[in-house]
Amino acid sequence: MSKEYDIIVVGAGSAGMPAAIFAAQGGARVLQIDADTRVGGTLYWSSGQISAAGTRQQAALGIEDSAEEHYRDAQRIAYGGIDPVLGPLAIGGAADTLHWLMDLGLELAPETPVAGMVHEPYTTRRYVWGHEQAISILKVIEPVHRELVASGAIELRLQTRMTGLLTSASGAVIGVRAESAGEELEFRAPNVALTTGGYAANPELWNEVTPYPLHSHCNPFSRGEGIIAARDIGAKIDRTDQFLATFAGFLQDPDDPLSAWFFQLAPAYRAPWEIYVDGQGKRFLREDHPSIHYSETSLLKQPGMRMVIVFDEGIRQNATPMTVLDKQGRDLRPEFNTHPAFQKADSIEELAGRFDIPPDNLAETVTRYNEAVDNHEDPDFDRLFLPRRIERAPFYGIEAVGVTVISPGGVKVNGNLQVVDQSEKPIGGLYAAGEILGFTRLSGAAFVGGMSLMPAMTFGRMIGEQTAAQLQARAA
Repeated sequence: MSKEYDIIVVGAGSAGMPAAIFAAQGGARVLQIDADTRVGGTLYWSSGQISAAGTRQQAALGIEDSAEEHYRDAQRIAYGGIDPVLGPLAIGGAADTLHWLMDLGLELAPETPVAGMVHEPYTTRRYVWGHEQAISILKVIEPVHRELVASGAIELRLQTRMTGLLTSASGAVIGVRAESAGEELEFRAPNVALTTGGYAANPELWNEVTPYPLHSHCNPFSRGEGIIAARDIGAKIDRTDQFLATFAGFLQDPDDPLSAWFFQLAPAYRAPWEIYVDGQGKRFLREDHPSIHYSETSLLKQPGMRMVIVFDEGIRQNATPMTVLDKQGRDLRPEFNTHPAFQKADSIEELAGRFDIPPDNLAETVTRYNEAVDNHEDPDFDRLFLPRRIERAPFYGIEAVGVTVISPGGVKVNGNLQVVDQSEKPIGGLYAAGEILGFTRLSGAAFVGGMSLMPAMTFGRMIGEQTAAQLQARAA
């Protein structure tokens, strides 16, 4: 006889772990499956930043804030692109999520809360993180999860990949199909929560639904399996074309779209000594603009989300070194003329040829930039930081591209976190939380501080609480 469960949680990351924890603590019989060898999911990749309003931390600092103000502020940064139902729901529950983490022992970095970091800041200090990025969060929730697994309240099956959803004659979801070690499995429950993450590690699905090149730096288990399974039973998938690339990086393996790494190009951290040119060898943005959103949207408009960073030997020797995030201190010099994205040449014209850029265009661009340096004024883009000319051989170029860290679209849910079909009617028994909903649903085509991890955890918690409440209502 097959074992009976009250809920199957597919995924054991930032949304799945809270969903399983709160459901089990409320008395539900929980099965949790994950394709990975460990729990945590994208918490191993996330910066761990959370935004919340009306928190104990803010109160202790005398900061006045509310969920309503947080939502208005987030919509301002997102240019009104946040889902008007899910945005208030996520933000309204954010303080409870943060307090839960703090009660479990999460220590917030002493410099927090702040209004913002690299991207557009909030008007109020509500942005926080722990000492070890998202690992700080994993370290406080994993022991709770582990204890529930040990007690039998959560049955955890790792290296178990969902292959589809089971439905009744009425179309309601009644379980999942899965595969583990070559064995086909079926599990049944009246509730299924999809917390499987995004699809930025699935080039085939990405190219099918998102009209931008894939240069991905993400959890390799973000394969879109939950999105595919939900779509197969008629779930509505949207926002897949509302994308904003991260500025900017390169593919370690030019033939592998999943091998992207970032440069640290935000002027907030490093003033740019170089110039950025497009495929025609012309500057296309103000390199030292204080808003990285401006840089990201400018790069998004370029063919292939491609640009070339141009500098010379004088800049190489004297500028603050250009670093690769997560590999600070890495010496990039051996990459030149070895890696196709890194080229150096004895003249600007020769450098242009290495990137298939019109040589006369790049030479004219560099000449005009040097005149701006001499005159302390940039008539083309109003750049303010003009430290030195580009004139000393060898000349260097790095082909950089917009990088993907998240999936823009995903399954649509209603205010109860129920997955809906094409007519926006809820599919019985099916819920979803986390990146499977699509990053842009809670951030629009922008990066709004803390509006990725925080909604994932909050919605996971809410699904767990709803499952427990249903059980208690039936028992009553």
